[in-house]
Amino acid sequence: MRQPSEGEARSCAACCSADVEQVETVPVEALADAWAKLGCHGNDITGDAVRGYVFADLKTRQIEVWRCAGCGLEFALPRRAWTTQHYPAERHSLGYDHQLALRELAETPPIRILDIGCADGQFLERAAAMGHDATGIDFSEEDVLSARQRGLDAHAGDIAQVRRMVSGKRRFNLITLFQVIEHLTEPDNVFSQIGECAEPDAHIMVGCPSDLRYTRVYKHPQRIDRSDFWDYPPQHLLRWTPKALDAFLRRHGWETEKIVYEPLALVGTASHMTALRGIGTSWYGTAWRRRLAILWWLARVTGSRLTRSSTGIRLFVKAKRARELEALK
Repeated sequence: MRQPSEGEARSCAACCSADVEQVETVPVEALADAWAKLGCHGNDITGDAVRGYVFADLKTRQIEVWRCAGCGLEFALPRRAWTTQHYPAERHSLGYDHQLALRELAETPPIRILDIGCADGQFLERAAAMGHDATGIDFSEEDVLSARQRGLDAHAGDIAQVRRMVSGKRRFNLITLFQVIEHLTEPDNVFSQIGECAEPDAHIMVGCPSDLRYTRVYKHPQRIDRSDFWDYPPQHLLRWTPKALDAFLRRHGWETEKIVYEPLALVGTASHMTALRGIGTSWYGTAWRRRLAILWWLARVTGSRLTRSSTGIRLFVKAKRARELEALK
């Protein structure tokens, strides 16, 4: 395996180790075709236009994925993301990581919360209903407008400018980032600013895709090489493991308290894998064949859950502000 060339990142973004190796080379054309086929940029946007977005934003013909031997973080080179105007449309919902956070907040006295990547404010709304003082930021003006129309304190702008976006506000007791950290081009920059916005006794909650999720374990048409097509630039730039998250958070003054994988839901996983493998085929439209496929997948994923070889989609981490760091201030 070759080493990163001059001008590329030479160390792991999580633990800073230089012991990294290339594990994938993916043609951008394959990524562009996958995004064009998905059709999530709007009905009025052609597949050719979407392919153009991918090539324009990545500015390269191939993507390399490198893996850290120490913490397992996988990172893309070049690390380039969608421009704001090319970002695909998303349907927002509260996932496993949001639900874990809300369970804790339900038993927590009112605190100040900063939700980075708040989308249309569903999490903010639930937290505010519990009596918490919740503020959100997101790059999507449309989503932020939706949140504001429901009376939420949401602000639109570049997440990489979090400090500026919340200037004038008191420090926060809890900072949350759900499905954000895998998108960051400069995670150190963002987390340095987060530290300046946090109270000395603050906590942070991070949700991201699980490195052991079942869509990486089982082959399906939406996979390219070792992962889902959306797990490459311009969508995802970093693939986090528990060890990588712990190392990265420690470097930024946070002590990990809890790391939880989303459990593998048998029926949901079997149904999803059946759909991934079946949509667009002749057999998927036949009810009995679809049910038979679900039963086959149920047997297979049951074995995965027993051996703990795969998980649900998400990974959740909670950490507290390190006392040693505050003592030095």
